[in-house]
Amino acid sequence: MTQESITTVIVSLIVGVAVVLPLMTLFVSSFLVLDDQGFDTTWGLENYRILFTDRIIPKAFLNTLIISSGSTVLATFLGVSLAWINARTNCPLRDYLEPYNLIPFFLSPFVGAIAWHNLAEPQTGILNVWARNYLGVEGHLLNVDNIYGVIWVTGIFFAPLVYLFVVGSLRRMDPSLEDSARTTGAGLLRTTLTITLPLVMPGILSGAIIVFVTSAGEFGVPFKLGAPYGWETLTTQIFSKAVGDDANHYLGSAMSMALGAITVFLIWIQQRYIAPRSFTTVTGKGFRPNVLDLGRWKWLAFGYNLTFIFIAVVLPIFCLIVVSLHPVWTGEILLDDMSFDNYRKTLFFWEESSIKSATNGIINSFILAFSGATIAMILSLVVSHMIHRTKGMGSKLLNFLCVVPIGFPGIVLAMGVLVTYIQTPIYATLWILLLGYITRFFPYGQRNISAVMLAISEELDQSSRMAGATWFTTMRRITIPLLKPGIFAGWLLLFIIFLRELSISIILYSTGTETLSVGVYYLSNYENEALTSALSMAQTVALLVCIFAFRRIAGREALTV
Repeated sequence: MTQESITTVIVSLIVGVAVVLPLMTLFVSSFLVLDDQGFDTTWGLENYRILFTDRIIPKAFLNTLIISSGSTVLATFLGVSLAWINARTNCPLRDYLEPYNLIPFFLSPFVGAIAWHNLAEPQTGILNVWARNYLGVEGHLLNVDNIYGVIWVTGIFFAPLVYLFVVGSLRRMDPSLEDSARTTGAGLLRTTLTITLPLVMPGILSGAIIVFVTSAGEFGVPFKLGAPYGWETLTTQIFSKAVGDDANHYLGSAMSMALGAITVFLIWIQQRYIAPRSFTTVTGKGFRPNVLDLGRWKWLAFGYNLTFIFIAVVLPIFCLIVVSLHPVWTGEILLDDMSFDNYRKTLFFWEESSIKSATNGIINSFILAFSGATIAMILSLVVSHMIHRTKGMGSKLLNFLCVVPIGFPGIVLAMGVLVTYIQTPIYATLWILLLGYITRFFPYGQRNISAVMLAISEELDQSSRMAGATWFTTMRRITIPLLKPGIFAGWLLLFIIFLRELSISIILYSTGTETLSVGVYYLSNYENEALTSALSMAQTVALLVCIFAFRRIAGREALTV
């Protein structure tokens, strides 16, 4: 066998086992019913019956649908409008504003929920305190500790997903299509609604479906703003039922399969019917993309964009900084009480168990992020080469396996990994977290490499092989150097994702293997808001540094879908 065929077989087996085995185990486990004593199991449909008869789970299912739908509507409106402003109009400083529009994509929604809790909690939220002190408002002006707050935070943090799906098509659109509409007397609004948006509808629908799926699998936001106030979701219920001393992994498996079935169905629609759709927005005729002159309305567009950045980026970060500098947060900014004590407690080892878990999480997260991103990119490199440089059923199967993890929320795949490896030596170690991370997110790295590989002619590889170079030599001297931009961009993207990941970590962690996000969860559960905000701010700063590096290395179009 050749080097290429051996590598192909090995990688195919690794990807197949990593992706398929946990899902198959999860499916089988969902039909195992635990007896009343919690020791023996029998086969049956009792777990699925509980999904309909339990006191909380049906409400959690309904809440999940409401939150996902509401978040999708809000994120789609924000994402499409911001993409249109930045790609098609003469909004002032739009090139400078765009990187800030994407920041929420990289930050942790859980940290966003913590920030907004401290901004709009009825009693001690900064905005409500200011409203009482300066506007004479009685009671509270805002309240995010409910299902509407979950929709609000999830929507604004996932708006960049829709933005990324839409902005590329808008930039590549032939302006003559809009010019034709304008010459027939159509105004700016009518042209946008009848020509521009319908032409990019595949991107809009794809982005909306991805947001719906991601919102359905989100754990951190409903955990912080919903579950404590009676608004349970499927993710919070999966965590509640499947983790802990009285955990029922089999019931958790059934709930995970129900959530996975919904998301896979939507991803199948996106892949089968929406993604293949295309309208001809780029023609063979040469053109320079022009912009629409908004006239005096351009300043309104500028203000709208600034408002989004203020709400989604500036205000939450400002809140985290202010709260983290107080010994105990009471809603009032007290300059005399401010200090960096909370940062010393959370960033350096402390004796209290919850804080020690938080500081352990910092080290573990950087280990997982560095090693996980490296392994995932090596895997992605080989998989991308096999998909785009080889023909046959093997490449098609690998391409399908790269889509599967995207269709399952992180908490569902984490449950599959948990029930698969709970009785193996890797359980309760960083290895099981590493496996969960790579299984769920390596397709993101593979997409980055594929985007660059498709732009490189196969003749370069073929010339090297014809000259007598082996497959490994060709990869080392020709392919990898040409793919460096995609490799670096993918590595940084995965590093950022792993650094903020919560849904997988919350299921797979154990004592000693806490991650940075689990540390934030610990402090949120067992300590005060000031300590929680300090660690949240530390995580945010680390992510912002990585975002800056990603932007510098990957460039403007790196995340355009």
